[in-house]
Amino acid sequence: MNDSFPCKIGSKITAEEYNNFLQRKESSGYKYEHRTNGDVYVIDMSDPEHNAVVELLQDYFNIANGGVILNKPISVSGDGFHFNPTVMGQFIASDVMVKPNGNHVQQPIVPYPGPPPGDKNGNPHARIICEVANTQSIGNLRNKCQNWLNQVYVRYVLGIKFHEKRTTRDLQGRFYRSMTAMLFQQGVPGYLTWDFGTHQLGRPTDNAYLSGCNAPNIPAFQITIPVNAVFWDPPTIPAAAGYVPIVPPTVTLGNFTIDLFQIQQVVLNQQEN
Repeated sequence: MNDSFPCKIGSKITAEEYNNFLQRKESSGYKYEHRTNGDVYVIDMSDPEHNAVVELLQDYFNIANGGVILNKPISVSGDGFHFNPTVMGQFIASDVMVKPNGNHVQQPIVPYPGPPPGDKNGNPHARIICEVANTQSIGNLRNKCQNWLNQVYVRYVLGIKFHEKRTTRDLQGRFYRSMTAMLFQQGVPGYLTWDFGTHQLGRPTDNAYLSGCNAPNIPAFQITIPVNAVFWDPPTIPAAAGYVPIVPPTVTLGNFTIDLFQIQQVVLNQQEN
């Protein structure tokens, strides 16, 4: 299956045609890429592992809502369309989008690109993006994450990559597997990485090359993102020196904390034999 991606499914496709195809959702469960030459590729597909990780990430971000169900201060969702910050008029979607409730930030007044920018439906733009990759390459995932940062309202982008299953299994019968996490921050060169699978990427499957991500709550395998990033909404762009987002008083959590061991376990538990 991994060898079949990316798979070309169209050529000479305009941005409008591509957008219409996405909105019709004729082939849901797949991820697409529309290239500048008009070619369209399938680059990844949903499966139990992918879906379980997306659900877990959404749960982590929803913790900051403190159990609120209606009119949440923080909106957490997936697959909603935004505009590609580097290709005029082209739709893109991520696996997880975290954005502020419109009651707490400036609403988009004019269509994209604003100011301030919004999503396809004119709602506030996502501030935190998560991309989860199974069959697509880590290079493609990295490029997608970096592309989001061309929109200044995107403050953090988290990429999660599951590498191919190994041929050996643990005592529970689950295939060993390497996994990579990458965290990108707006305005900060480079990115942070974590090698959090059962074994180090590119190394043999033996105890000398275990990743060390073998229990919950290990600080070295926790990703922290400040909650106030969701409410980044400066009066002017670029933001004035010293600007700090205002967090609604109902949000008392200071940071989102994502435990990579829990993500690892979700992936291992969902693997098909």
